[in-house]
Amino acid sequence: MNIGYCAKPDQIQAVSAAGFDYIEPPVNFIAAMTPEDFGACLNAVQAAPIPAPSFNLLFPKTLSLLAPETTDTQIVEYLDTALERVHLLGGKVAVFGSGKSRNRAPEMSYDAAFRRLVEVTRLTGEVAEKHDVTIVIEPLNRGETNMINSLGEGACLVAAVNHPNVKLLADYYHIAVEHQPVEDISRLTGIAHAHIATEVGRRVPIEEDEGYRKMFAAMKETGYQGLISVEGKSDDLAHDGPVSVALLKKLWEEA
Repeated sequence: MNIGYCAKPDQIQAVSAAGFDYIEPPVNFIAAMTPEDFGACLNAVQAAPIPAPSFNLLFPKTLSLLAPETTDTQIVEYLDTALERVHLLGGKVAVFGSGKSRNRAPEMSYDAAFRRLVEVTRLTGEVAEKHDVTIVIEPLNRGETNMINSLGEGACLVAAVNHPNVKLLADYYHIAVEHQPVEDISRLTGIAHAHIATEVGRRVPIEEDEGYRKMFAAMKETGYQGLISVEGKSDDLAHDGPVSVALLKKLWEEA
């Protein structure tokens, strides 16, 4: 099992030195770069000892996906640039979390918001297919968004979109905060990517937790073959990184 860390690309050397197998940078940060800055970023990632196979934060919070004034053209233009850069950097997976971007306004019904989110996500999958990238829907806790807060809702969105380049992600932190059963991973159709952090403080896991074991066991039941990215804070990544990687690989083997 390869364990990665979510960080900006300029931290790739530190992430590698901390023992992680790969880095997971933010798409919105990459997309906002000037061509010159992106060229330098590309050179740095290609020269680094670890790859960048997955990316998170697909959309910027300034792009309100469900707002009536946001057009399909705007979304596609953003995605074309963003996902082309992800592909050039070696990315195969892009995480559709972006809670603020997918929020629905108070005056918008859930039904209308869900229908529009299906349209937007299908459009996203179509652009992603062109760039050989898989989009994974990340259910987020209700403190971060009011759309898609559980694995079940995420699975419903994936099923409604019905596109081969749109799949589901499981994030231990959000599952724990929402008090969801991690066993839903095996009850549903499985997942294509995973995030992990401590429930308290959303930090890098450095101590055993029964919840991690249950999540990994559920993932193994589905024959999971993807990656696991640590998306948590650390005050000393050089210390926490090796401890976390060793812990998570041990728990995965034992699950």
